[in-house]
Amino acid sequence: MKRFALLLVVALVSLLVGFGVGWTTTQLHSAVQLQRVVAMSWGDGWGGLAFYGAHVFLEPQAGGYSVRARVYIGRNDGCFTYFHDCGELGRVQTDTEAVARWGRIEWREDGLHIGAGTNHFFLPRARLERHR
Repeated sequence: MKRFALLLVVALVSLLVGFGVGWTTTQLHSAVQLQRVVAMSWGDGWGGLAFYGAHVFLEPQAGGYSVRARVYIGRNDGCFTYFHDCGELGRVQTDTEAVARWGRIEWREDGLHIGAGTNHFFLPRARLERHR
């Protein structure tokens, strides 16, 4: 009986340690992902309100960051099954510079506009809606 009780205590402690490590790892991963966001905006489409989600984010590179964009298409139970990869918008030294260049997202009749001036990225609505 003592052996069973000891085994049960070891199992419970191991379970709690595993849960703690898993929770901590998940929280750190979420924080890192959030720190990489430059901008996010929802746009309406033929599928309804907030059907498209434009996401501008950073990918660490040697000497700075690659600024990339992706448009998520559809909202199926919180899981995005389809997206349009806009590719690299440019490279920057700091996250602040990325926000200054590509932190503005606008949904217009003609399509998606990210950034302004010489840093402007445009995705025509006709190209965006090709997924249909």
